Amino acid sequence: MPRIYSRPSSAPWLPRTDMYRALTALNATKEIARLLASRSCQIALQVVSRPYVTQSGPAIIFAPHQDDETLGCGALIARKRNDGQPVHVVFLTDGSASHPLHPLLPQSVVAAIRLQESREVLSVLGVDSQAIHFFNEPDGTLDRISSARREMLVARIMAVLEKLQPTEIFLPCNGDGSSEHDAAFAFVIEAVNRSNVHSHIWEYPVWLWWNPRALLKRLALSSGRRRAPTEDFLALKRRALANYRSQLEPLPPQTEPALPRDLVRLIDTEAEYFFHFMPPATLVRTPLPPVI
Repeated sequence: MPRIYSRPSSAPWLPRTDMYRALTALNATKEIARLLASRSCQIALQVVSRPYVTQSGPAIIFAPHQDDETLGCGALIARKRNDGQPVHVVFLTDGSASHPLHPLLPQSVVAAIRLQESREVLSVLGVDSQAIHFFNEPDGTLDRISSARREMLVARIMAVLEKLQPTEIFLPCNGDGSSEHDAAFAFVIEAVNRSNVHSHIWEYPVWLWWNPRALLKRLALSSGRRRAPTEDFLALKRRALANYRSQLEPLPPQTEPALPRDLVRLIDTEAEYFFHFMPPATLVRTPLPPVI
């Protein structure tokens, strides 16, 4: 049953049903405009980006939530595993806040569902079960975490970095419109700066595709744009992503999925894109080999 919007005082002459139709049409127009703008930026990114050349050695993909890693890097993960390269995935939160208003599923149940789904997804992509790390921070709290909790989380990230000594680190784009992604980016970069690791750092877009203004800014200002064709691994990425049923399909009685369908369509393309992150010169301890 459609939600009946209250009649705003600025338009008392509109019947309530007519106001609902007008707002629905306006929202649909905005969504179409956003989709077209994002698609245009995507085409431009395809033109100006250079080919991504994979590095040998371990890779760590940091994901704030269970689905970010596949949306942003699914084909890359599958390719690396197909080449026999170690890939570890670190989930920072428990994913419990994806359905905050669901009348039947408490957050603990949502967290359990997403944990199981992520294991199924990464199994399809070829990631070993022992290479999946769940930090289980409460979802929706990363941007307001206490200083003590922040220190504990950064220390856990540092421990993983020190142990695995990754050649490459992948994490969500900073400034992509998600406060959780921005917080995750800050935690990982702080841990890198405090660790004895020398890794190439790549930002992968997820919600950036749904934020054309930020995408356009990144497109214009970033010099480290890279394009990794999904090729034969796109089908594997799709098959893996389909296991995130709680995010791609409505959970009754809700009628809309947690992930916007148009966002998933934007990500389902013939290439995955990455932005090379260069830390400030004052933080660089040992020069890394150049990224080709």
